[in-house]
Amino acid sequence: MKSEITRLAIEFVGIVAIVTSLIFVGLQLRQTHEIALVTLTQMRSDASRELATTLLDGEPLYAIHGKIDAGEPLTAYERLTLSMQPFMLFNHFENSHFLYIKGYITEEQWQSDLVAIQNIMTSDPIYEQYWSDQKHTFRTSYVDAIDRVLAN
Repeated sequence: MKSEITRLAIEFVGIVAIVTSLIFVGLQLRQTHEIALVTLTQMRSDASRELATTLLDGEPLYAIHGKIDAGEPLTAYERLTLSMQPFMLFNHFENSHFLYIKGYITEEQWQSDLVAIQNIMTSDPIYEQYWSDQKHTFRTSYVDAIDRVLAN
């Protein structure tokens, strides 16, 4: 009888150990998946900014703003170059939003990003126009978050 109880106790401990190890493996897999998603999002954001940065050379950009101030028309290349500024900004904040919803950026940091977005959008019509024209190219949850801020 005592050996039967000992055998059952050992089997129970073995089952608990197996279940615990499976839970641990599952948690590790989930964490690895989340890290991979964050890494891919960051790589995408970095690649987009690098591409846009190649179009943003200081002197030509100043000349473009000079033409805007003078009311002169812009060439297609100048309009593309000018659109890289808001593209980089909104791409950066989309990456921040993704990291926020995944729990890798604090609420405080995300709220400061929202304040920055609101300030930028209200200070320069180029950003507002870009958002109006291009927001359909961003993730829906990010668009909703930005639109809520801009509605206030």
